[in-house]
Amino acid sequence: MKAKLPTTLSRRASVLLSASVGALAMTAPAFAQDEDRGGLDQITVTATRSETNLQDTPLAITAVTAAAFEARAMDSIEDVGRLVPNASFEQAQVAYGRAVTAYIRGIGQYDFNLAFEPGVAFYVDDQYYALLAGSVFDLLDIERVEVLRGPQGTTFGRNAIGGAVNIIAKEPGPEPEAYIDATYGAFNRTDIRAGFNYPLSDNLFLRVSGVSKSRKGYQDLLDFRCAMFQNGTPALAGDFPSLDPSGGFANPSAGPTSGDDCVLDTYGGQDVQALRGALKYEGAGWDITFTADYTNDQSEPVADKQVQINPIASTEALSDLVYEPLWGIRYDERFLTDSLYTTYATYADPIPAGSEYPAGCATDPMVDCTYYNGSGNRGGAQLPREAVIENFGFAAKVNVELTENLSFTLNAGYRDVFTTGINDTDGSPLGIQTVKSEIDHEQWTVEPRFNYNSEFMDLTLGGFFYSSTGQTTSNVSIPFINLQQNAVIDFDSTAKAVFAQGVFRPFGPRLGVTLGARYSDDEKIVDFNNGSTIDTQVVVASDNIDWRAGLDFQVTDVVTVYGSAASGYRPGAFNPRPFQASQLVAVDPEEAVSYELGFKGDLFENTMRVNLAGFYTDYKQRITPAGGAECIDSGTTGDCVVPGGQSYIITGATTSTCVDVGNEGSVSGTVAAVGVTCIPKTNYINTPGKVKGIEAELDWRPVEGLFINASGGWTQFNAPELENNPAIVNEDPIFVPEWTASAGVAYEIPAPALGGSITPRVDWFYQSSIAFNSTTAIAFIPSQSVFNGRVTYVNDDGDFQVAVGATNLFDKEYYHNIFDLTAFGQPGTEGQPAAPREWYIQVKKSF
Repeated sequence: MKAKLPTTLSRRASVLLSASVGALAMTAPAFAQDEDRGGLDQITVTATRSETNLQDTPLAITAVTAAAFEARAMDSIEDVGRLVPNASFEQAQVAYGRAVTAYIRGIGQYDFNLAFEPGVAFYVDDQYYALLAGSVFDLLDIERVEVLRGPQGTTFGRNAIGGAVNIIAKEPGPEPEAYIDATYGAFNRTDIRAGFNYPLSDNLFLRVSGVSKSRKGYQDLLDFRCAMFQNGTPALAGDFPSLDPSGGFANPSAGPTSGDDCVLDTYGGQDVQALRGALKYEGAGWDITFTADYTNDQSEPVADKQVQINPIASTEALSDLVYEPLWGIRYDERFLTDSLYTTYATYADPIPAGSEYPAGCATDPMVDCTYYNGSGNRGGAQLPREAVIENFGFAAKVNVELTENLSFTLNAGYRDVFTTGINDTDGSPLGIQTVKSEIDHEQWTVEPRFNYNSEFMDLTLGGFFYSSTGQTTSNVSIPFINLQQNAVIDFDSTAKAVFAQGVFRPFGPRLGVTLGARYSDDEKIVDFNNGSTIDTQVVVASDNIDWRAGLDFQVTDVVTVYGSAASGYRPGAFNPRPFQASQLVAVDPEEAVSYELGFKGDLFENTMRVNLAGFYTDYKQRITPAGGAECIDSGTTGDCVVPGGQSYIITGATTSTCVDVGNEGSVSGTVAAVGVTCIPKTNYINTPGKVKGIEAELDWRPVEGLFINASGGWTQFNAPELENNPAIVNEDPIFVPEWTASAGVAYEIPAPALGGSITPRVDWFYQSSIAFNSTTAIAFIPSQSVFNGRVTYVNDDGDFQVAVGATNLFDKEYYHNIFDLTAFGQPGTEGQPAAPREWYIQVKKSF
């Protein structure tokens, strides 16, 4: 059994103990238990690895239960960010597959590659999940989700510089129960969830749950030829063929193959099955729980479209040499559709492998070959239109009560993840650029922990051990720059840590003093091979000591104030996409110190809960990309041997050169610096930043049956590279909204004639504008307000309900993100459209 604290005050202190004395988020209390008409419920959380009262915990936590997600028609981890102030959880850019970009208080990570450690740590049933890739978790049979804001690590798990998210499933228990939940909706949505809990004996309990979700995508893949004829512009189609639905391209003379609507396929659809099982045994003073889960996600690629196409010299050359002679077309704005929900991207190259353009180039020295030079590995790409996740894991958790005050917990787990990301970057049926990546990752984690609780102090002492192996393969085809790259990156990672934290009450139970520390040692050994010019190893290793200190004071039985300071650390990284060996270098870790002040109160006879917090983060060192170009490091006379401080200089409509601006490279003087061969670079450097913000959350029950929830956050991020720089267009840090807010209103109406009650509900979610690139204006999405609506009938016994509702109620058109490739010298910009309005009907029965 889990160790219980002897008194309520002791629980509060233990909370402190687990605490990162931070501003406690109230959205959690509002959502984390069944709502009581007579007032607000007290909430128990385990984010600090001890059972504690949320309102007594000086830690910024938002806890959301399964019932709260259901009431808001949410079923994915992405939705959690909408309810957390100063948080943004979004589907990642399409090339990263089904991954989440998670930011809390301005700190996070958007790149799924194993070269980087997440700024926000994810846990599934207390087991650390090391990847952003494949992190679009389904909320299957969960008890709640707890989100901790600010640096974490002095009481559990992996060090997290920005925050942590813990998905907690329902545990097996002694009471038999079962449920089935079916939903049907727009785009032929069909979701079925079911589960049961069954006591096998007085001490042994089994819980099993599963889910199957399927729906068509909300973005249509159009047959380009068909669409041009339908639009009355057949000349724009030239002789380009239609895509054959069975694979490949049809003969142009055969005409369109897609029917009157020109729709060949869809993107943004789902095909997911998941299963979870847990077995728990309770002994005298101890318990052990075994869990296993499996997810098979064969969903379509996420919706994506071209926002702009600006042909450049190299794409124009490809059009001249290949597309015009073949089909009488060019890569230009004809491939832009007039709707967010349509695209021409086929994930296929219409030119067969082994083709030679121009003809005879392979044998005639007077004719220069294009990308299509007759090689068997160029052209003919036919990428599967699906983004796969296969996720399997098992774990064991042991709790032992050693004495009345001392308990021991051991968490150990294994996880195996395979995920793919594909992208038809150009948004057309031409093979201008296609990308396919795969990640295969295995990990083991072990976390032993001791907890001591008394009236004077609560102590936590533990360790964390992590070992993983991973491989990333990347297949990149870019004909307009003559690039065919097949990179293989092998990773071998370890992380070791010890941590301790104490909460002391020297002057009685109302005042708590928190002190904590952590030592982390991380190493990542990487073997990089791009199949041509790079075959080398890079080692990323670092260690760090982090700390926490705080005070909290219980002013009255229902009001607490607190303050804290804590440091955070994220291990170093490296550039996973080098064009030459000089760019494959390690970058130092991130470091931050965060300060918080907060107020939490249950007011007006426990009918209104108000939580306020302010924070300031000194982001002493952060990993940021630094793009540009440099001379090719080939060792040939006239080329750069040492990269130095080159800048990318445009010297004409179709030419460019690299210049050594500080004579730091091997090219010296003005003569030798002109005409050397350039290559792009995206190195990563360390820069500082400052983050400050405020957070407020409200949970109010003004009259019987009326429920009002609200939260809001403001973040201001300042960084030197964004200030006084004429190249900066978007001055806000990427992926960080300045404002976030949410609000919900529900009113339970008794319906005696129906033997139950009817509850209409409206929810509002707001996020201010976000930049995705600092140097181009188009890499930006404006602020957005999205509404959901739902009406739910529940019978008097509470075991049957029917709901009808809609997400994105007012059919708001907006993008999750914008990926502007023109900043990298490419011809287009991608946008990932969010889903339109979707209606649904849900029926749920409990037994």
